[in-house]
Amino acid sequence: MAGHVTVWSWNIAAESLNSIRPRFEAHDPKVHVIVDMTGAQMQMRLMLSIVAGVGAPDVSQLQNTDAPYYIATGRLTDLTSVAGKYRAEFPAAVWNSCVLNGHVYAVPWDIGPCAIYYKRSIFRRYGIDPNQIDTWDRYISAGSEILAKSGGRTKMLPMGSNDLSTLFGILLQQSGGQIFDGQGRIAIDSPQSLEALDVLRKMRMAGITSDVPTYSQEWMAGLTDDSVATYPGAAWLSGMIKDSVTAGKDGNADWGVFRLPAIEPGGLRVANVGGSVLVIPAQCRNKPAAWAFIEYALCSREGQLAQYRGSGIFPALLPALHDPSMDVSDPFFDGQMVSNLFTTDITKITPLNKTATWTEANGYLNEALSHWAATGMTKEDIFKPLAQTMSRRLMVDLAPGVSNVSGAAVK
Repeated sequence: MAGHVTVWSWNIAAESLNSIRPRFEAHDPKVHVIVDMTGAQMQMRLMLSIVAGVGAPDVSQLQNTDAPYYIATGRLTDLTSVAGKYRAEFPAAVWNSCVLNGHVYAVPWDIGPCAIYYKRSIFRRYGIDPNQIDTWDRYISAGSEILAKSGGRTKMLPMGSNDLSTLFGILLQQSGGQIFDGQGRIAIDSPQSLEALDVLRKMRMAGITSDVPTYSQEWMAGLTDDSVATYPGAAWLSGMIKDSVTAGKDGNADWGVFRLPAIEPGGLRVANVGGSVLVIPAQCRNKPAAWAFIEYALCSREGQLAQYRGSGIFPALLPALHDPSMDVSDPFFDGQMVSNLFTTDITKITPLNKTATWTEANGYLNEALSHWAATGMTKEDIFKPLAQTMSRRLMVDLAPGVSNVSGAAVK
């Protein structure tokens, strides 16, 4: 192998790939990798390039949730012959987004297992033991206690009504629900969806949520003051928290992490949010070299662990996650073995059936949830009309058991 390989990526992810480039080139000295931190609208420019047939890089990063949309274009390289052997080395929750009709078109890079980030100082002040919060009901109860004892000053979590779909997605994975079934039909109208919605209702009815837009100025301010006690989020959120918080300031940087609560006692205490993949556009002229770089970066323990140590990119590769070097304490989190906490039960995460219309479907879901919240959460069943809207606008069939527009059940 020889030649140049151009990679499109963004932010910390691009820096992470750049950091391992010398090690890769030591393995393959005739291959030179150029990581282009392409900035805003990268995925849109990639789509224009692959549709036009010119201008695409040799390798590109994509959001895990967007991968099915790009795969459906038929303009990405089929990697089955080289990547298929690694299937068992990645959690099904992220591998699913890389496959279409049994063929592999992308490789998982990082994963976003979820937990609860909390402020130790607030929990100590109000006598809350995080180890006792094993269900969402107990989480809500703890939030109500903090709200009362703080005189209404401290909310348990930020949860803007314009972005309810993220937490709903976590709960849907825990309940075993789906937006699409295994055949790509609309499956959002289900008992599992209602179970997830009921948790959101309880949170909002208890008054423990701060209704601020995600990543807004108010949302970010909650990281450094006493207005918010916890932040449910993925492993990658820790980097944002660390960057935003000055250690020791007013005692509010005394952060900890506890496992995601379950919907029911003994239920699933893990879910995934986010993550990304690498793909090779079909127009790439040096596919062997492009694949060699992906294989080293994503399918080798050395490549994945180097990125985690250097940039905090949480590995998707299971052998890397189970490596003894991951068993380290984190001083920012008061010496907690945070990596171990996030990897617990990671293979049990419910794989969501993502299709080419996944992102659009989530837009309709978020609209429905926002309307439900804004109108007092009185509507008991928002999912039947939502399923019908999705079916009509996405031109996708309803799953069996879901009523169609006329009210007749689909069989």
